[in-house]
Amino acid sequence: MSRPTPSMEMFLVGAYLQFVEGCDSVTYNAELPNPKQYWIEVVGRSEATQSIFYVDFPEKFNWYPADMRPDTLVKKLVARYVELWEEGRALDYEPARIHCQLWMPRAPAPRVADALPRVRQRLKEEHGIDLEAVEQAEVARRVPAAVERALKSDFDYDNLFIRALLIGQGRLDYQVGAPMDQERIEAMYRFPRALRSAADAPAFIYRFLESHEVVDWLDFYSPTFDDMAAWLREAGPRSGLRELQRALAQRGEVVDEHEPYLDGEEDEDEDEDEMPVYRTRRYSADDLAELTRLVLANIRAIQAEATRQQWYGAFQVEIDFMLPFLWRAQERIDPSLIEREVLRYGGDRDQMLSHFANQYPDKRPYRAILRLEFYEPGGERVRPYPGGKSMEVRIQDPAVADDLEVALTINYPDDFTGYFLLVMSRIAASLDR
Repeated sequence: MSRPTPSMEMFLVGAYLQFVEGCDSVTYNAELPNPKQYWIEVVGRSEATQSIFYVDFPEKFNWYPADMRPDTLVKKLVARYVELWEEGRALDYEPARIHCQLWMPRAPAPRVADALPRVRQRLKEEHGIDLEAVEQAEVARRVPAAVERALKSDFDYDNLFIRALLIGQGRLDYQVGAPMDQERIEAMYRFPRALRSAADAPAFIYRFLESHEVVDWLDFYSPTFDDMAAWLREAGPRSGLRELQRALAQRGEVVDEHEPYLDGEEDEDEDEDEMPVYRTRRYSADDLAELTRLVLANIRAIQAEATRQQWYGAFQVEIDFMLPFLWRAQERIDPSLIEREVLRYGGDRDQMLSHFANQYPDKRPYRAILRLEFYEPGGERVRPYPGGKSMEVRIQDPAVADDLEVALTINYPDDFTGYFLLVMSRIAASLDR
């Protein structure tokens, strides 16, 4: 099931859990182990109190079929919160420290509102589970508490409710003079252009990587195709995969690289001749587009071979790329525009200014990944990398085979979110030409 973009109301709940309930971590749109269940809007965890908070917004429950019997709706919701409670127990939380809550910034649909009292009663009487209903008046009462605590605490710049609060207080440098609205929140998670079908993915990858907004003079890395070439080579000639095997053997330029030491210093006892050599490849945009086309055309055979070799888990293709450093980007983009967008999305001014001045900065804020992910409709999706964001390139017809769909995402660090979004909009505009 597709999950909505996190809303300002969800960030409000996250702020309350963080600053009032003392949660160390807050996640949004988390999934249940059962993929048939709807997502959970907010999950908060507190190490100090060893507590976990599961927060639902009841609006999504009205998406159950309109002809569903009231008793069936009650039964489904009871089963949902029993499953949530059991997940909390599986994570070693004590029963009294597992909090299931329904936050209702808006009144739920009548049939859901009618079902909730019966759901809460059955959970309490049959399972000993308290389902707390935070109704509109209580939500309004909790907002000032979250605001007061937030302004007295260390700011969470990744929480857009807190960011908008600081802007309104004049405590965040935001040069365009307006708080973050829902449209800008959604921009962080959605590429400005959509593809018509999965078959358009190779051409998109080629044009994306060929864009002047992407660093392409060193070509690109793709650990996925390196690994695929290795395990198909070990498998020998395989029926249905010969064209892909030949392409993997011919495409890309081999680069020998020694594994770097974690501390940056060499081991004096290590024989340099015995150091393992990692034969990675650099691929051109054309290489990657063609290999992606072959993967799409042979995905069932690839999955069968991966299963035969016991390569389990979701199959995905990842392509590493970089955006230009800020000092280089300002040659083509007005630096005041870059600065405005970085600060708009909560970037650190001092870090940004140092990157404008440094020709050899830390590369991490500029590294990103194009990810092509194959999954069953309604199945679990691969999560974004920690400390970053995932922007979806919408595909109107994502089917690639029976019961198999593809998703295309851009996974990027959040140091300079505004810069990334600015560049993505420029790339999207170039695709129209």
